[in-house]
Amino acid sequence: MEWTAPGILLICFACVCLSGCSNPLREPTVTVTSIALEGISLTTISIGTEIRVENPNPVGITLANLTFDLFYETEEGLRYLGHGGGENLTIPKNSTSTFHIPVEIENVQALQALGVMVKKGSLSLVARGTAAVDLKITTVRIPFEKRKVVP
Repeated sequence: MEWTAPGILLICFACVCLSGCSNPLREPTVTVTSIALEGISLTTISIGTEIRVENPNPVGITLANLTFDLFYETEEGLRYLGHGGGENLTIPKNSTSTFHIPVEIENVQALQALGVMVKKGSLSLVARGTAAVDLKITTVRIPFEKRKVVP
C-alpha cells in the first residue's frame, strides 16, 4: 500500500475534525416548575403541571417520552393520585422549553387527599418521573422529582 500526500492530508484532516468531537453531550436538566389545580368536574379533578427542560447542548434533542406519577404524602408513605406524560417533545439547541402536562385525578383519590389535607392542615404533593432523551442510537433516561406543599 502506497501513501500519497493527499491521502495523508485526508487522514490528518479527519483526525483534527474528530478531535473536536471529544466533548460528549451534556445531560439536559428536567424540573417540575409548577403543580396547580386547573378544574373540577363531577368525576375528576384536573391538575396542571409545568415541566421545564434545559438543553445545554449545541444540537436539539427530542424527548421520546416524558412520564411522571403524582402522589400525596401520608403518615404511611406516598399514595398515588394520577399519571401524566408527553411524547416526542422537541427542545432546540442551547435553550429551555416548558411543557404543560395535565393530570386527571379520580375524585375518590382526590377526596382521600383532601381528608389528609384537612387533618394535617396542608398536603404534600410529589411528582416523580423520567424523561427519555432520544439519542438515535440509544435512549438516556433522566429521573426527576418535585415536592410541593399545598396549604
